[in-house]
This record gives sequence, C-alpha cells and structure tokens, in this order.
Amino acid sequence: MEDSSRAIGLLDSGVGGLTVAREIFRLLPKEDIIYYGDTLHLPYGPKDLNLVREYVEKIIKYLINKKNVKAVVIACNTATSAALDHVQKKFEIPIFGMIKSAALKAVDISARQKIAVIGTEGTVNSFAYQNEILNLNNRAELYAEACPKFVDLVEQGKFDGAEVEKTARNYLLPLIEAEVDSLILGCTHFPYLSPLLSEIMGSRVTLINPAHEMAVEVRDNLTEIDLLKKSSLEHPRHRFIVSDRSRISRRFLEHGRKFLGLEVLNFKEENIFSKEYNWEESI
Repeated sequence: MEDSSRAIGLLDSGVGGLTVAREIFRLLPKEDIIYYGDTLHLPYGPKDLNLVREYVEKIIKYLINKKNVKAVVIACNTATSAALDHVQKKFEIPIFGMIKSAALKAVDISARQKIAVIGTEGTVNSFAYQNEILNLNNRAELYAEACPKFVDLVEQGKFDGAEVEKTARNYLLPLIEAEVDSLILGCTHFPYLSPLLSEIMGSRVTLINPAHEMAVEVRDNLTEIDLLKKSSLEHPRHRFIVSDRSRISRRFLEHGRKFLGLEVLNFKEENIFSKEYNWEESI
C-alpha cells in the first residue's frame, strides 16, 4: 500500500509555481509540500522545449528518489507543454500538469467562446492551450499573447505600480480590442498580477487561474486513489528549495510571503544540476 503521509512535490522554473502551492494549501491543508524552483535556468519560456524537458525530468527524479514524494505537480505551463506526456510515461507516481483542467474551465464558462491565453513564448508557441481548447470546442475563437516581461516583474516582486501597469496594458490591448470574454492566465507567475489584470480587462472578462483548477484536479485524483494524508494531528511541513538562491529578490520574499499567507518564506539552495552536487546530502 502506498504511504499517503508522504509529501506532494511541486516544480517550476522559479517562484511562479508558488501560486499553485497556495491553492493546494487552501484545498489540501493537511498535505506537506516540497517545492523546487529551478531559478538557475529561469526563465523556461524562451528556451528550447527539449532542453526544458531535460530539466523537468531531472527535477522529478530528484523529488522521487531523494525527497520520496507521492505525486508531482508540474507547476509551470511551459514545462507542462514541454514534458508532461513524456514524464507521465516514464515515472510510476501520479504527475499532474497545468493545461488541461484550465482549458476545460474556459470552455465551460465562456459565454461567447472568445477565449484568450496569455503566457510565456514557450507556452504560447507550443499551442498547448489552443489545441486543448479546440479539442473541447472546435468552434472556439482563440487569441494568444506572449507576455514574457511579466515573469521578470514577478520574480523581482513587482506585482503592481506604473511599470507593471504600462507593460500589462501594452500586452492586453489586442485582447481588449478583440472583446474576449475569458482570459486564461497561462503562466503560474501571472496570478500574482490578477488584481491589476482584472482591472485592465474589465468586469465582462473572467480571469481563469490554472493554479486553482490544478489544485482541484490534484485533490480529486489523490482522493480517488486514496493518496491523501490521513492524519491531521501534525501541522503540515512545507519545504521550499531552489537551484540558485541568489536569483530570488528580497522584494519578492516579502510580497510573496504575504501573497501565500505564510509567516516565514525561506528557500534552501540545492543545485541538483551541478556536477559537484552530492545526491546523498538531500536524503
């Protein structure tokens, strides 16, 4: 029988995937989380998807072999589009990606089926969301906009202000002019900007946060296979690890801590990509 007390592993290119962690904290408050942000290789968006797949596979091996996680959430849209099918076939534990559940939500709630996706270059150019939506409704009217600067702004802890607003208005203008009625935040960094994005898009546009849809999918699937943590006697233990701690800004640590509702937000550095890294140290 599987040990349901083991942690759930999350991985992302940086700190954006913590938006997924926050939703899992809310829906699965008993669960322990081990989060790995690959800040050394941030951002994933412009990189070759084959290279991203290599990064993802290595992180998952680390989470399984050295952290003994019971399931893995690829809390990154670019990494999902690059690697999900590959790693689901390669590893035996449940592995979840970001795209399918959010696409289904968009088709369900979009009144006029004028659906927009914003994400990194990698996610937008992979057509992962577009193809998933068209599989559900081939008459949907789709719009996609790559918003790479959003990733840098969030990693710097800039969630609002004049610079962020100017950047957002430039990116979103074509979608406003197209009169879309739903907008998928197709990068896990983007929910940090939700209040501003919602204000710019207006009340007629519904923002879809794939992080929430992902947390629902994880809860439902782990419930079905009886892998949710049974005991609630101990407080959950969350661990946050990155491949390069120097790339996390102090501003993000403060803003991110508040966003996540944590008293403390600390990151341990474990560069699993280094030739000198001793795998035994992480046991």
